[in-house]
Amino acid sequence: MAQPRKKPSHQKKRDRSFFDRLNHFFQQHQKKVIVASLLLTVLFSFLLFNFNVSLMGDDGAYIKRAYRLLHYGDFPGFQGPLYPFVLSFFIWIFGLNVTLLKVFSGIFILGHLWFFYKAFRDRMPALLYIFAIVVIATNAYLVSYSSWTFSESLFMFLQAALFYYLLRYIWEADFTSYRQLILRFLMLGLILILLAKTRSIGYGAVGAVMIFFALTRNWKNIAYTLGSFGLFYFLFKGLKGLFFGVTSGIQFGGQLDRLLRVDPYNPSKGQEDLAGFIERFWGNSELYLSKHIYKFLGLRPEVLQPSTILTILTYVLFALALFYAFRKNRYLLFTGIYIAVMSGITFIILQTRWDQERLILVFFPLIVPFLMSGLYYFAQDRKIGLMRVAVPLLMVLLVFSNLGRTFQKVEEHQDTFIHHLQGDDLYGLTPDWVNYVKMCRYAAENVPDSVMIACRKPNIAFIKAKREFHGIFRVNTEDPDKLLEDLKKNQVRYVIMASLRKYPNRKTKYTINTVKRYLYYIQQKYPNALQLVHRIGQDEQAYLFRINYQAKGKG
Repeated sequence: MAQPRKKPSHQKKRDRSFFDRLNHFFQQHQKKVIVASLLLTVLFSFLLFNFNVSLMGDDGAYIKRAYRLLHYGDFPGFQGPLYPFVLSFFIWIFGLNVTLLKVFSGIFILGHLWFFYKAFRDRMPALLYIFAIVVIATNAYLVSYSSWTFSESLFMFLQAALFYYLLRYIWEADFTSYRQLILRFLMLGLILILLAKTRSIGYGAVGAVMIFFALTRNWKNIAYTLGSFGLFYFLFKGLKGLFFGVTSGIQFGGQLDRLLRVDPYNPSKGQEDLAGFIERFWGNSELYLSKHIYKFLGLRPEVLQPSTILTILTYVLFALALFYAFRKNRYLLFTGIYIAVMSGITFIILQTRWDQERLILVFFPLIVPFLMSGLYYFAQDRKIGLMRVAVPLLMVLLVFSNLGRTFQKVEEHQDTFIHHLQGDDLYGLTPDWVNYVKMCRYAAENVPDSVMIACRKPNIAFIKAKREFHGIFRVNTEDPDKLLEDLKKNQVRYVIMASLRKYPNRKTKYTINTVKRYLYYIQQKYPNALQLVHRIGQDEQAYLFRINYQAKGKG
């Protein structure tokens, strides 16, 4: 019987060692790659630096909470207290210097990249983590958070530190004493509580660690981790009550109640049922996976619709990666568990209407190498020559598509960047926002600090005008007496009414009309209660009104 023809020994060696040679090459040059990546992050962070706060106002809100914490002792419970505490430290040293606060975000981004490198070096194939480092170091969307005062930069820094510490000092540790074991797990508990107090989703990291230890049958580690985390949780709660007089779970209370509603802004519609949460999960999966992840990589345009096919494809890739991670790489196994837990919680509890890219961006650095690892191990395991060439080529394609989107973003931003460097911080804003900011500054200069001014975007007004404003976020009643009473209770004497666009990128007849409706109901009953003080702009105007409370008595 004829024996099957054997491959020449040099061909078997070439087939067997293709990935090995690539890994060996990157292993030898990994230090050069990380240094170059850090420098590229600094370069793109500078070129994409944004001197303004975002028009959403959330980043301005963090600064305002830090300011009030420092000057009034107000505990920053909403959206996680740690980041305002960090910002308050820098404000205490350097003052309310927004540009400098943004620079510290850049330092956190650099720290995240460094800890990412330390976490996965020698713990996954060099080809995978070098590919991931190059992508995240040059990704326009991620690097842009070097100049935003959102909590995402601090969260990613702590997230990468968690991976490094857990894999290096817990999983790989050979404890020499019980004292060392306790100290190591105390440090793990501290990192976990810091992650949780930066953003509420950070509590999910505790669950991910528990699942990882359970799958690897490290039952004692579960007890140590829960004990350590619980110690710091109650220590933080005690200090919060002792120094701030806060005993309730502010971070969770209002947030959780709103997240469980059918309509977060209308409690009367009740809470979501099981079918609603399932619908949420799939809707968010399509938004964040098919829309944002592929957009981050430069594979899809900025304005696009979700794709069911891409969503299914992403879940198939995730399942493939999890299968091989379970068989071949425990470090990638934890990565997959972490992504599943954190993304799963995000997709279930968040309303699809919010659709904010930053909610998935924090997990993007982990998603990139994990999804690619499934294809890597599949090609290696099946010994398909074409796949072994296709996988590295796909990585090269993704690096260049990622860079292409970054260069596009840099080019689009340069005109605004240059004007901002020259001191024109209003350049690039649409006329509605220009008029609004000018009015906030006018009011700040012409109204005494002891008098409160109300407006729709108080956090942005605070940053731009360097003084406190009272926020009018919704109209809870059409009763003019109650509306006036609420203003008086908050010592409001002036109100700014602007023509802020409902659709920021184009001018339509629709505006954010919260303040307009608020004042309309008052004026209908008390025509003399509002006195126009100043108007700015020929189009999309902003107005400053004085409140005449005496007019109510005459009504």
